[in-house]
Amino acid sequence: MPEKQPYPLMTHCPLCHALYAQEDVKLVAQKEGVKLYHSACGSCGHGLLAYLLETHGGISSLGLVTDASGADALRLAQAKNIGSDECIQAHRLLTEHSRDLCRQWLDISGKLA
Repeated sequence: MPEKQPYPLMTHCPLCHALYAQEDVKLVAQKEGVKLYHSACGSCGHGLLAYLLETHGGISSLGLVTDASGADALRLAQAKNIGSDECIQAHRLLTEHSRDLCRQWLDISGKLA
């Protein structure tokens, strides 16, 4: 039996305020008291990722408006965590090669050509 929509936390789109249909809210992942939901607004097309933390004292939530699809949310929920070494490597790359990176982005978009 499918899980019911987590009312009253995910009843409507935070951007256009349209009501979500029951099938627009999907459970993406769950671990000991924490659930990740994805919802897609049938009216404006925006998505919402919502973490719900259930404790003995109640429910806490955190929502993030996104353009990620439900499939994207599932793929990201199953992805390996990024470690500190990868973060440092990305920082160094951006610091040392940011000018080249910006030129490539501008060239790809046709603004530099």
